[in-house]
Amino acid sequence: MPDIDNPRELFESTCSTNSEPYALQNFGDMMSPEFSENCIIIVDPGMPIHHEAYAIIDYNGELYFRQYIELENSIIMRCLNPSYPDIELTGDYQVRGCVVQQKQRKQKPLHYYLKTKDEGDAFSKQGKIK
Repeated sequence: MPDIDNPRELFESTCSTNSEPYALQNFGDMMSPEFSENCIIIVDPGMPIHHEAYAIIDYNGELYFRQYIELENSIIMRCLNPSYPDIELTGDYQVRGCVVQQKQRKQKPLHYYLKTKDEGDAFSKQGKIK
């Protein structure tokens, strides 16, 4: 993982201050196999959060890229790689946006929100080629 002096400060000064979609690079294998290491994700801060969305979440002073899971009595952040534990969201947290697209090297981009007449504003757990 590359060293960045203060990634939170960098994010807040560039990404979270704008309501427009922004790009981030995924570091690590926590979200594999769906999101490979170093893939580029497009995050839309205006997209409403919902069960099983892939999101950027600000929690306890850290930024996380995880799947947002709503259970009966709790909300958790889940890595797709089962080697990493779930994190239960207790207390304050802020959703910084939902992932709407990813681009991997030498592959077509995958879209997670398909706005079509047939599907409406459907959420796709597995990205679909648009």
